[in-house]
This record gives sequence, structure tokens and C-alpha cells, in this order.
Amino acid sequence: MKKVSIILILIVMVSFKENQQKERLLKSTFENSEFIESKDYQVYLPISYDNKPEKCYPVLYQMDGQNLFVDSLTYGGISWQFNRVTDSLTMLNQIEEFILVGINHAGVKRFSEYMPQKVVEVISEEYRDSLIKRIEFSVYSDNFLEFLINELKVEIDNTYRTLDDTENTYIGGSSMGGLISMYALCEYPDIFKGAICMSTHWIVSLDNSTPEIAMEIQKYFANNLPENKKFYFDHGTEGLDQYYEPYQKMADSVLVKAGYKKGGSFLSKKFVGHNHNEYYWNKRLDIPLKFMFGTD
Repeated sequence: MKKVSIILILIVMVSFKENQQKERLLKSTFENSEFIESKDYQVYLPISYDNKPEKCYPVLYQMDGQNLFVDSLTYGGISWQFNRVTDSLTMLNQIEEFILVGINHAGVKRFSEYMPQKVVEVISEEYRDSLIKRIEFSVYSDNFLEFLINELKVEIDNTYRTLDDTENTYIGGSSMGGLISMYALCEYPDIFKGAICMSTHWIVSLDNSTPEIAMEIQKYFANNLPENKKFYFDHGTEGLDQYYEPYQKMADSVLVKAGYKKGGSFLSKKFVGHNHNEYYWNKRLDIPLKFMFGTD
């Protein structure tokens, strides 16, 4: 009988936790942007948000919002389960609480939204035309970042209790989302303190057939790297991730030459056996979150 009671208590606790998470996940749409089409996004509030009305929080803007919380909305049927990871780390007192803003990608225009625009502008006309023909839409990542900085961030800061300064504003993503996060920190160092770039899609293509464009991304990174920021990079060894290591080593070298200290102002990690999907990003998500928001 005692065993049955314990099981019932656990079921109630799990149900309460899941209901609380749902109440802290707020969905919204930004209409009438001057820069892009309307954009759906989700805000996930910290555990203490309602109980500490005097407290303000850092903010992480995370790409591919569709993939962060709900399995049914993702490409492969498995989400990051970002809310569970952040709540677990919070309850273990391993990270400072923060507000998570998951920005939905643009569907078929996702590549156009996340591809660093200033890189596209300097590649040869041949490669630029080939790239645009492949993706079927012009690249507009600069407009996307204008929206994020000048419209969405303003709305978030006006609506929620945020710490809106540079030291408390972060951006993150995986694959192309990691690429645009790197680009955003380079373009707006006065806005962001750090970037989480998981499985950064340096290669641009799906088969490593555009090394010239990948090298232009490296040149951009080297020429526009800001000072006194925090970068997290990682990659696996399977799927698309198998192509990333040479380019990631180049990026790491750029950081070191610029005075960044590995383990201090940047981390770069390799995960043997990890593939290119949300299942594996979930497995290692605690590492960049503790690097950016850790309590140690």
C-alpha cells in the first residue's frame, strides 16, 4: 500500500511540474515588422518569475523556436526539451535563471534568414547565383537581425522583467541557427554578451561541396571578431557534423590569436558519436548553459 502511495505522489508531482511548465511557456506573434514577415515566438519564464516580482532576468534568444519544446513540431519528432533542461539545472543551482525567447524559423526561407548576409555579398557572382538558385530565395539575415534587435528585443524588454543590458543578453542556436548566432554577436557586440553555437553549419551545403563559401565565413569571423565576449562552439562526428571539425579548428585558432582563453571566454568541444539532431543537442545542452549562466 505504501508503494502505491509513493507512486501516486510521484505521478502528481510530475503532473504538477508539467502543468507549471506549460503555464510558463507563452506563445506570441510579432505582427507588422518593418523588416520581415510576421514572426511567431515563445517565451519560457524562469521558475521563480511569479514568486519574485522584484527580480529581473538575463535573456537568451534561441533560434528554431519550433524545435525547442514540443516533439510534434520538430523535423525528426524529438525536441530539445529546453524547458526541462533549464528547470533541472535551475533546481540543482547550476545556472542563474534566465528568460528564454524561442524565435521560430521561417520555414522554407530558414536558410535565407540564417545565412550570414555579408558573406553572401563578398563571394563570387558564380557562387552567389548558385546559392540563391539552390535556396530559391534571397538571403535577408541582416533584416532578420534588425527585427530581432530593434523590434523583438524591445517588445520583450517592455513586456517582461529583463536585464536588458549587453552583459545579460545572449543568442544561440544549432546548425544554421548556430551560424546566425555567431554572425549576430559579430554584428551586434553592443547588444549581445555571448553566443551558443552548436553544430555550427560552417560548410553551408549539405555535402561539404562549397568550401569556398565556408572559407569566406571563416574570413568574416576573423575580420569581425569582437573583444571581450563569450563563444560556445561544438560539433559531433556523425551526419553533417562529420564535416565541421576542420572549420571549427580554424575558428578556434582565430579566437586564440585574438586573445580568447579556452575554458574562460570560449569553449569548443567535440562529441564523438553525436549526430546532427535535437536528440544529441539535448544531451549536451547543459554544457553551454552552464558556461553562459553558470553559478560557479
